[in-house]
Amino acid sequence: MRRAMDPSAAPCRQSRFPADGGAGDACRPVRTVRVSRALRAALVTLFLGVALPLGVALAVPSAGATDLSVGFIGDLTGVGANVAQDQLDGFRLGLKHLAGRLGGNEVNLIVAEGGHDPRVARLSVERMVQAERVQVILLSVDAPSMPAMLPPAIAARSVTIALSPPPVALAARDCSAWFFSLSGLAETGHDLTGQYLQQHGFHTVVVAGPDTAAAKAAVAAVQRGFRGQVSVVTSRRGEMNFERDLKSVRAAHPDAVYLLHTGGMAVNFIRQMASFFGKDHPALFGPATTLDQSVLAASGTPAADAWSLAPWSDDVDQPVSRRVMTDFEADYGRPASLAAIIGYDGAMLLDAAVRIADKRFNEPDALKSALRKAEFPSPRGTVRFDTNQFPIQSYLARQAGVDSRGRIINEQRGVFLKDVRDGHAGECPLRWQPEPPPKG
Repeated sequence: MRRAMDPSAAPCRQSRFPADGGAGDACRPVRTVRVSRALRAALVTLFLGVALPLGVALAVPSAGATDLSVGFIGDLTGVGANVAQDQLDGFRLGLKHLAGRLGGNEVNLIVAEGGHDPRVARLSVERMVQAERVQVILLSVDAPSMPAMLPPAIAARSVTIALSPPPVALAARDCSAWFFSLSGLAETGHDLTGQYLQQHGFHTVVVAGPDTAAAKAAVAAVQRGFRGQVSVVTSRRGEMNFERDLKSVRAAHPDAVYLLHTGGMAVNFIRQMASFFGKDHPALFGPATTLDQSVLAASGTPAADAWSLAPWSDDVDQPVSRRVMTDFEADYGRPASLAAIIGYDGAMLLDAAVRIADKRFNEPDALKSALRKAEFPSPRGTVRFDTNQFPIQSYLARQAGVDSRGRIINEQRGVFLKDVRDGHAGECPLRWQPEPPPKG
């Protein structure tokens, strides 16, 4: 059951490097006290060697360094909390790789709960821009919360970067010069899956998912790329017995099932589907959010051979990805997911932008302009922004398989499509020249 949120709960200041590397101290509210830089330097000198209260990050100013305040607002409780936690931990790992600095500047990281509620999420933004005066806000919240969060951030001239998929309107007519997306739209993955199914000779697909507006939008996106027959089987939120659904799937005689459930619902569906159909089951496809590491691990062998399309895979063989995979598991005791990779990219993007802006990084327009130009080392390879400030990135075909340690992981099966745009940049009124891709 989702924990009830108190809208008056204060944001919390995050320790940059928690001792246990886990989520136990991820969000402890503290009282923020404003002091002058001179007084803070004196306090640091006075209290060197004295243990700080758990959950409080005290940045020690270095010569010539100026603090950068970054807010993280995530749905850290309830359904899908693992995604927000992965993105927060990915960002923290990025900070660790950057020695706790962005562009050479000390970082104050303030974490607050989004609560799966636009009202709670907006209050968190208002407190961050008014009390904490953050320059940047990272979002890992449900798409419906984002439109409510932008007005106070834009009014304060704080840059907002979405780590989780935003609603389509923010890539189109409601785009903003103050809003960037590192994840891209959820519909892009659905659309590409439809294209993949079409190109690989599938004829009949059943989409199985919750009875939600997001699931209906996913079906529409799949149908844009797939010209075969599409049937839909829906379940109520929290359903764990899928016998009725699987009977409906069998009646449709599909070549493939596209699974939209997440978390425990996805695990139970995958296991029950394997038992229900045996060896003659239809091919299983799902978005990256469905077939993430936690679902694959909990599903076990029945998840083997499941297909997905995503801008990153567990076995990407490049130095940045290998380092993130190794260090994330060492620090947090679980494999890195695509969500964690996007969180990590958030730190690398900000580091590159602050370096470009140089001494002007505290000027909102300079930081915003620098974000558009920033090039950074990503486990995803080359990621750059389109004119709507959403990512242009390549997508891999992935198939779940067993690694050398006996774990079910996503393994790449080649690049499906390079330099994918979301298709809405033309509807966005922003006009600027995007950076060309690097040569080579």
